[in-house]
Amino acid sequence: MPERSHTVAFRPRARLVSILGEHLISDQAVGLVELVKNAYDADATEAVVELKDLADPELASIVVADNGTGMTLDDLMTKWLSPAVDHKDHKKRQGERTARGRLPIGEKGVGRFAVHHLGRHLSMVTKAADGDELLLEIDWDRFDAGETFLDGLALTVVERPPQLFREGSTGTRLEITRLRVPWNEKLVRKVHRTLRRLQSPLQENATDFRVRLLCPEFPELQDTDPTDILARAHYEFRAVIEPDGECDYEYICRHPAVAPRTRSGTDTLSLGDGRVSRSAECGPFWLNLYVWDRTGDYLQKAGISRNELDAHCGVSLFRDGLRVLPYGEPGDDWLLLDQERVQAPAKRISNNQVIGLVSVDQATSLQLRDKTDRQGLVENQAFQDLRTLVRTAIRLFTVHWLADRPPRKEQRRDGTPTGDIDAARALASAISKTARDDVPVRRPKSPAADNAYRPEPPPGNCDEETITQRQAAEELVTELDGVSAALREEQRQQDIMRQLAATGLAAERVVHEFGRQVAAATLHLEQLERLSRTDAAAGGSLSAVATCLRTLRNEFRVLAPYETAGRADRMRPTSILDAAKLALLLNERILTSADVRTSIRGEDFEVRSRPAAVVQILDNLIHNASHWLSVGGNNDRRLAIVLRGDAGHVLVADSGPGIHPEIRNQLFEPFSTLKAEGTGLGLFVSAELADSLGCTLRLAYPDERCPDFAGAAFALEFPKSEHRRKGDSSG
Repeated sequence: MPERSHTVAFRPRARLVSILGEHLISDQAVGLVELVKNAYDADATEAVVELKDLADPELASIVVADNGTGMTLDDLMTKWLSPAVDHKDHKKRQGERTARGRLPIGEKGVGRFAVHHLGRHLSMVTKAADGDELLLEIDWDRFDAGETFLDGLALTVVERPPQLFREGSTGTRLEITRLRVPWNEKLVRKVHRTLRRLQSPLQENATDFRVRLLCPEFPELQDTDPTDILARAHYEFRAVIEPDGECDYEYICRHPAVAPRTRSGTDTLSLGDGRVSRSAECGPFWLNLYVWDRTGDYLQKAGISRNELDAHCGVSLFRDGLRVLPYGEPGDDWLLLDQERVQAPAKRISNNQVIGLVSVDQATSLQLRDKTDRQGLVENQAFQDLRTLVRTAIRLFTVHWLADRPPRKEQRRDGTPTGDIDAARALASAISKTARDDVPVRRPKSPAADNAYRPEPPPGNCDEETITQRQAAEELVTELDGVSAALREEQRQQDIMRQLAATGLAAERVVHEFGRQVAAATLHLEQLERLSRTDAAAGGSLSAVATCLRTLRNEFRVLAPYETAGRADRMRPTSILDAAKLALLLNERILTSADVRTSIRGEDFEVRSRPAAVVQILDNLIHNASHWLSVGGNNDRRLAIVLRGDAGHVLVADSGPGIHPEIRNQLFEPFSTLKAEGTGLGLFVSAELADSLGCTLRLAYPDERCPDFAGAAFALEFPKSEHRRKGDSSG
């Protein structure tokens, strides 16, 4: 029988519309936002969302109306009724703007499924310029029939003289009835919060577009104007960040307990991937951070409540002034702020104390694309670059923030358990509820009115002031809160240190056992090779296995010194040159990928020490240097290890950007870092290791630095009694 060919085509069932409506739009708030964005794309200056008769499911309706360009019959047939049409994406990529200068926000052609998600019936009226009014009604239940094909459901469009859009007006009005879910106060509040945060509150990014919410049953939720809370922040950070990582920023401190302060500068942020410098694929963007100290009295002085802050907190992403969901929503930790806060509570900000605005321009960030379900952006390289640069910029803000936070009073280090402090705090809180406002208490005066913090002088050597009994009790509660937080922070940091120590011990066991097993396997392999000399195939396989084992052994050879980590009794003469070579070998891949030229200068000298510890310290210094050498547009990437036996120290210097001045005094403190993905523990652990050896790890003095290396320079200094030139037995 001869071959026959047939022409076939996909023929979707009508229920595909229902399936897409259910799965592409996650909830009612997202659906309404999609319809509002359609109004923006239609060049409207106003979109009105009206929620009517919510108490009666039979009468409840949603109306979304705009004064945009409206649709012609051709637009309605070839665009709105054509799912997944790409006309908006085409306009965006061609740079084709509307009369008001807008690029389309939408790109997937799925906005009409938001209508289906909200209700079972749609009545749409639309009118374009110089045309009649069009009426389209859709009963979405008709699309649920499993046996009906999509092209078999005919819809009727009525073309009529203007009844709704008169006197030359244009626009689109959608009325959605037979709502799919009952609308209660909680849902209305969510919609109100979403619409209120839809537009960027920054004046410079404001568009000529306004969203109004009408809801007669909840009149208190009709105000959608952006909040004015930002001007009352304790700390503010504004930055413009270019694709090459260059960051121009301004930092402002307005905390009521410290002196006002403003700083500005330029820094280079890192993409943090250890590769040769490249431009971020996300394009340039703006970052604004508004941060509060959530202590009750400080919020009160700023004229803000915790509830008000909770309603707006989080770091949101805006594109052409309109928000991209779900970034900044409650529970959305896309920048890992809360995760890092748990690890270092006193060193990081959390989502509930910051209102952040990341603003991108579509024209320069076309690689930032929406997910089909409208819940965020596709996590491609452009999005990863954006997230990394935002996290690194927040680290830069944190450096200034840590320097300006009001210091806590020194707490007694007498081992008081956190539980006892919490019990005392609970007792003080109970007392504050019964304390009276008409009972005076005398105490030393508070710090001076210039708001600069100063420790309180001892009783009897200062003037006194009178406060009420209730105020005294409330201040005691606040003070105990601080003590409890300090103790919990210390406990968390100790837990992290224990965890790192356990990880190190586990790594030591792995290295030791791996070496032992490779040696045993190699021995047995040699015996098998002797037995298989007459079998060419077996010999070839055994030869391949032998090559793999040798490769693994060589890879793990660089970790051999770590096998002895922690064994303080194994102090022995240690060659600094050998330690430096091994530390460079450990970082060979990252140094090569970043195109860093390395050199070792000076003469070798020996110290009586633990080789593994010396290698670990140099390893960390080299790893840090290789990271910062790969940042920005630096093409002169050099690293030098200078051995100075006469002075008893080894210098690690690079030609990178150097140490940021705001972090110099915190370099060796735990959790201090400007790396987006860094833990801030490398230099701290290295300094602790050096101290355990009787050495000192520090920044190099100006007269110790290499004149041809303008970047960072660290010195590992050994006691004079512990070092000698290689081969000198007099030491």
